[in-house]
Amino acid sequence: MSKEEFEQRWARKSLREMMSAVEERVGKLKGSMEDVNEALDGVEDRIDNWKKQSRKGVSSATLSY
Repeated sequence: MSKEEFEQRWARKSLREMMSAVEERVGKLKGSMEDVNEALDGVEDRIDNWKKQSRKGVSSATLSY
């Protein structure tokens, strides 16, 4: 095996290892994004509930006058 062949094989191996590492990190990032989206959905639900409650409070306060 020539020096060039060795370097090419080594470079391909390194690229495969880097691609594997990137794919693993992308997978972890996707999982993290799913967690963030779920948490955001929960926060949005709470905000919607607070808005509904505040409207009810304003309505009942208006009716009591």
